Amino acid sequence: MGRHYRKLRPIGAGEKDILAMTPALPATHEILPSLLPALRAFLRRFMRDKVEAHDIAQEAALRALGAREVPSGRVAYRAWLFQIARNAAIDAHRRHALAEAIEPAQAPGLWASERTLISSIAVRQGLLRISPEHRGILLLVDVEGLTYKEAARHLGIPEGTVMSRVSRARAALLGAIAQGDVDT
Repeated sequence: MGRHYRKLRPIGAGEKDILAMTPALPATHEILPSLLPALRAFLRRFMRDKVEAHDIAQEAALRALGAREVPSGRVAYRAWLFQIARNAAIDAHRRHALAEAIEPAQAPGLWASERTLISSIAVRQGLLRISPEHRGILLLVDVEGLTYKEAARHLGIPEGTVMSRVSRARAALLGAIAQGDVDT
């Protein structure tokens, strides 16, 4: 079945005045749609919830479109947009006080011999126990595979700061894992 589209009518004289007063989007925003899939993927890993990640991606896009100053260049724009998204995710985390826990398996004996699975669960639960800032930097570097230099550009901070934050985040993750075995 074909789609039915409404025929557009010519713009009236009064509407031309409204269009003239509407500011045009900066040319830099033209790359926003191409960055949304990567932004959503980052947020899905950061928030661990597809629907909330999609909502935060939209919120980040709205914040970017409403900004008075927009960086020029694709790399600077991408780093700026990811920083907005990261801040929006942290804001959402604080608002909702996310405390999700991964449900353990019903019968531990079925997977007790699987060291890989146990390690994976321990790391996931450790990620739940560390701060959103630590989780975010680990996701960028260890999960997304960004170099320290790329992560520094995304966050708008020096490369050395990224290296020290990753080090502290990894230490926090190891500490969280060492606090206890897999939650049951």
